Amino acid sequence: MTACPSCGDPTPHNGPCPNSLNAELNPLAREQDSWTAKSHILQGRYEIIGRLGQGGMGTVYMARDQRLANRACVVKKLRDDFFRLEDQKKAEEMFEREAHVLSQLDHANIVHVLDYFEEDNGFFLVMEYVEGRDLASILQQRGNPFEESQVVDWACQICDVLEYLHEHDPPVIYRDLKPSNIMFDVKGRVKLVDFGIARAFDPGSEGTHVVSAGYSPPEQYWGEADTRSDVYSLGATCYYLLTGVQPEALHSVSAKLMNPQVSLALDQVVLKATAQNPLDRYQSARELKAALRPETKTKAKSKGPIEAAILIGLVLVTCLAFFAYMRFEELLRKQSEDEQVKDALNSKLKSFSRAQEAEQKAIDGWRLESKQYGSAGSEKKYQHQAAEETAESALTDPDGLAH
Repeated sequence: MTACPSCGDPTPHNGPCPNSLNAELNPLAREQDSWTAKSHILQGRYEIIGRLGQGGMGTVYMARDQRLANRACVVKKLRDDFFRLEDQKKAEEMFEREAHVLSQLDHANIVHVLDYFEEDNGFFLVMEYVEGRDLASILQQRGNPFEESQVVDWACQICDVLEYLHEHDPPVIYRDLKPSNIMFDVKGRVKLVDFGIARAFDPGSEGTHVVSAGYSPPEQYWGEADTRSDVYSLGATCYYLLTGVQPEALHSVSAKLMNPQVSLALDQVVLKATAQNPLDRYQSARELKAALRPETKTKAKSKGPIEAAILIGLVLVTCLAFFAYMRFEELLRKQSEDEQVKDALNSKLKSFSRAQEAEQKAIDGWRLESKQYGSAGSEKKYQHQAAEETAESALTDPDGLAH
């Protein structure tokens, strides 16, 4: 189970960690410098509490948003002490680009930008406050490398972020992936911060020659970074988290040589990810994640026969249902035909009965007349009459409905 990055408690907190980096409690947030010696409320809402850290491009301050119930946030202030005006302008462009890139991204593992503005000749970027610490400081305090399973979990989360960035329109190359730019929050998630040198990928343009020794691939030194450059940086980051040793610049690194506890399979993944030639690396973050979690592929393959059996079963059930339906239709049709035959027979029987009735009537008339007149010719007369009535009955009243 993942421990809280702030207090080390293995049990997840129900809400914020009581020992987290709080603007009111943590002394780091109260650290003063020449700028925070005075009270600052930027844009009439962001109250600066204290300094959190210093970087090459600027300073990060803890703040609270007075307009939104004093919600904690982070304010990044661009440096204004560059020696050359050219460097200052370049830094301002990169700072603005960071705000622009972040404003277009929406991912759970990427820090969200809240505001960007210029005030009193200073440039400021307001971002969400991530309750936690970066992996570099956690490892330094810990003193020992992380467990392999933990590193793999973090790496897979970062692969998901890189996949999102690389498939964005246009693709975004992070170009500064390293432990100090990966925050680990109290919910067990990693978040990428500091998009200062990130930029949309443009194969025809020259990239920024900004590198982090040990984490930047060779091609980034001459400004030709692409999506595989982020794969290299993630491999170097995994090496550091598994060994506690900074990766050597411009070298493929083997974590197992420094930490024998690392499995051979994971060591091979790190070696391939940090290959010096981009063609020899994993060609995408998705491919790297598949190598980090090979059991996912195995499980997917093992499900194949089961899924095939289910599919075959569904086909058989469908076929049986179809044949049952056809048989039912055939029975209905046969029943209908039988009823038609029955009706025809009944009609003929009624017609025959009507004919017999007419014949008997003629015979009875003949017998009555014979008794009265004694005429022998009456028999033929009434036989002829009975025959005519029978024929007429068959033609005009075949169903015997007249009586």
